[in-house]
Amino acid sequence: MRKPNQISRRDFLWRSAVMGGVVSSPVLIAACGEDSPSPATTTAAPTTTASPTTTEAPPAAANVRFQFDWIKNVQFAGHYVAEDQGYFAAEGVKAHFAQGGGGIATEVTVNGPGIEMGASSFLSRTIDATAAGADLVVLGAALQQSPIGFIYLPDNPINTIEDLVGKRIGLQGESGIADVNTLFGVNGIEPDYENVPVGFDPSPVVEGEVDAYYAFLTNQPLALQSRGIDHGVVSLGDLGWTRYGRLWITTRTYLAENRDAVVGYMRAGIKGWEHAFADNELAVDLTVNTHGVDLGLDPANEAAQLVAQSAFMQSDVTAAKGLFWLDEATIEGEYEGLRVSGKENLPAIGDLWDQSVLEEVYAGATSLY
Repeated sequence: MRKPNQISRRDFLWRSAVMGGVVSSPVLIAACGEDSPSPATTTAAPTTTASPTTTEAPPAAANVRFQFDWIKNVQFAGHYVAEDQGYFAAEGVKAHFAQGGGGIATEVTVNGPGIEMGASSFLSRTIDATAAGADLVVLGAALQQSPIGFIYLPDNPINTIEDLVGKRIGLQGESGIADVNTLFGVNGIEPDYENVPVGFDPSPVVEGEVDAYYAFLTNQPLALQSRGIDHGVVSLGDLGWTRYGRLWITTRTYLAENRDAVVGYMRAGIKGWEHAFADNELAVDLTVNTHGVDLGLDPANEAAQLVAQSAFMQSDVTAAKGLFWLDEATIEGEYEGLRVSGKENLPAIGDLWDQSVLEEVYAGATSLY
């Protein structure tokens, strides 16, 4: 029986075939500065007998199309800032941003034609894709800790895994159930809770229908915050299961053939994120008024989400080495959760993550902005 959220080889190959004819569509690939990339042409300067030298045109920028794993909101503000401030151009990269959501699987689009890099929501999805035959490699992780967790009310706090035992947990579908079961498992506890099906509005926890509401902590608690409702949040990592999120991936083939473009995109993107943290106003403005202008985004909500997300993008490891760095001990801890969930034959960490790219990006530094 296939595990929840696991991509079978047949599903992966089918999606690859389907998406292969879709991802190059200008509807999905929204370029920065132009609608779609086109091959660069150069013309040699004319020569004369008086001037035997020729002027060479500068190297054409490398078109790098990056697949987001969600809509163009503030979750990707670092990309927008990097494009706006010329960081990509300085690296010889022309960045193009493909909006996610709507069933688009980053692992499929990156492995197929038309997309060079992308954000994979969870490490498990990349592992499933490689097991199904995808030529993917992890470059780094934007989110040092998955923003998935629980919302609760102060008079019924959730501070440890023991606090979840026997509780009513509001969940949305099989993925939430699988996460909660794994959370109990990595803590050595038999799952013991009541699954209460809920929607994507956290009101059930306010109304007392559930004790804990499974949520993305970077945005769903904002609905309660805006209403002035006192509440608490706790992440899966706080309860004993740390997971990376929004991992940047490419194919090993593309990395081998276009290493300068990959390193350049990562260096510019990381610099963009550092700049976004330093200038929230610029990051929100570019999100709301340029890249997400058609989404009707609320500036105050995007600003609050940016602050919430920044906490998940930083860790002791990033403080010591820089944004996007992974840690083998953390990956091994995540692997333990994957084993508990039933996944087997996990790839060696060195086969999954190529840390040489970040080593080249930082060149011994810990900050780029």
